[in-house]
Amino acid sequence: TANDQFTPYLGLVYDLSDHWSVYGSYTNIFKPQEYRDADGNYLDPRTGNSMEVGLKGSYLDEQLSLGLALFRTRQENFAVVIPSVYGPSGDAAYEAVSGALTRGVELEATGQLSPQWQASASFTRVLAQDRDGKALLTGVPQNTFKLYTTYHLPSVGQGLTVGGGLRWQSGVYEQQAGPLKQRLDLPSVAVFDLMARYTVNKQVSAYLNVNNVFDKHYLTTVNTAVYGSPRAIRAGLDLRF
Repeated sequence: TANDQFTPYLGLVYDLSDHWSVYGSYTNIFKPQEYRDADGNYLDPRTGNSMEVGLKGSYLDEQLSLGLALFRTRQENFAVVIPSVYGPSGDAAYEAVSGALTRGVELEATGQLSPQWQASASFTRVLAQDRDGKALLTGVPQNTFKLYTTYHLPSVGQGLTVGGGLRWQSGVYEQQAGPLKQRLDLPSVAVFDLMARYTVNKQVSAYLNVNNVFDKHYLTTVNTAVYGSPRAIRAGLDLRF
């Protein structure tokens, strides 16, 4: 139990021009944890600090938005799962790592490419290491990329919008995983989605969403046999009065 903890936050935004602004933020971290070690004891609260700086731009009467963010987080008592070790309750056991450093960059762009065409894209890279430079969170993708686009066809009936997206993540691995305590690797994964929306009238529109169009089979984590969501089709009506 933790009481009377002060976690300051400071943020600043400065306009460089009519199109660009720069920002920065800093905060302390204090977060009690529910993870337990091999003896069943709760880990001490996670502490540290986090900083972020970024650049945001807007063009074409705010129809195009650009962003760049750099972030850095240093933490003590950072919970890391111990491969193939379990506590008294049967849950996975964790250990607290000191001096954990997480660094990353995020790029994003969102815009209206034409009166009918909209698109957005983002890329994120995250690296986590302990104080000795050893990689942490290797079961979490270091790189992720997302791309979504929609196109409106006003000449089709009352108006039809179609679109699609790509979700991609780099491969992951775990050292000393499984009963043989060997390295287990999972390859990179790309999943495609599709959508369509048709305007029946001012009050009613119909939609169709298809997630994981090609029914890609993939594991979500290295240590568990949990698969990602299979192909899912959802259709319905939106009513507005």
